[in-house]
Amino acid sequence: MSKLITVIIPCYMVEQYIDRCVDSLINQTFGLDNLELIFVNDASPDKTIDKLLDYEKQFPNDITVINCEENLKQGGAKNLGLSYASTDYISFIDSDDWLEPTMYEKLYEKAIQYNCDIVSCCLKRVPSEGLPMGRTGKKDQYYIIENDAQRKSIMIEGIGSCVTKLYKKDLIIKNNIYFPEHLTYEDNYFSYMMNMYVQSIYFLEEYLYHYYINPESTVVKKNSTHHFDRLVTETMKIEELKARNFFDQYHDEIEFNFLNLFYLNSLNIFFTRFTTTPVDILNYMKETVVSLFPNYKNNPYLIHIPEVYHILLKTIDTYVSNDEWIRIANAYNEHNLC
Repeated sequence: MSKLITVIIPCYMVEQYIDRCVDSLINQTFGLDNLELIFVNDASPDKTIDKLLDYEKQFPNDITVINCEENLKQGGAKNLGLSYASTDYISFIDSDDWLEPTMYEKLYEKAIQYNCDIVSCCLKRVPSEGLPMGRTGKKDQYYIIENDAQRKSIMIEGIGSCVTKLYKKDLIIKNNIYFPEHLTYEDNYFSYMMNMYVQSIYFLEEYLYHYYINPESTVVKKNSTHHFDRLVTETMKIEELKARNFFDQYHDEIEFNFLNLFYLNSLNIFFTRFTTTPVDILNYMKETVVSLFPNYKNNPYLIHIPEVYHILLKTIDTYVSNDEWIRIANAYNEHNLC
């Protein structure tokens, strides 16, 4: 029996979480016979690989384990898993998260019904098991992108997290969409490239993905230089958009996204996740914005950002001393503006 969906799960030091993730996959109502589960052990120093190999022995027709000798970070692990995928539809999930039993049944049903490039459900951030899921209260939406105006709308609104998606593999392969390797915040790059090529997407307004709030996860870890990777992935994204001849066509939308992810969102992270404000990095950010987008103040989408972000934008073309950066960061945290 041919598999229908490949699920790619990068794994790094998840010995204590992987059982929950695997259980939620093998118990999908869609049927394990329809799923190709590819676990990529990203050079974990704990016993993650032992657990994965045990699962592979139990389910040899359904589970493939790839063991990396070198840590590739999540992007590299996902790319590697993708190279093994044999099905027409692809999904990526995180190994410390888990799924509602009906997730793939519901996503695949919409993918076939509407023949769309992407089907997306919703995630709920959860500190533990047992929290209710259900629907969001909104109506499902089906988008077809047929012109520039519709694509610009998708670029501004965004399509959400990679882990809640079912993708047509052809969309990824034919357009050479990949994840940056040896870097974190790889999803920011991948998801934005998807904006440029997707022709149809169905938004299923139902919470089907349990996003575990892991205090040791990459996203929330304190005082870690990996947070600076988000700056690298954003500049990589700009270079790739130029190489693919999208930059001029969608300049304002790309500029707005860069201002948000490279500057404003990064300030939020650097203010809140570092005990010592990395002022040298902040000054580099200012210089980079001006270099790439000297007329950023004229961006038509800036009217939609919160007032606090308007205030932070003023730091770009204003001299800010090291002491002033520290005062700004302290005030930001004190007033809980994140």
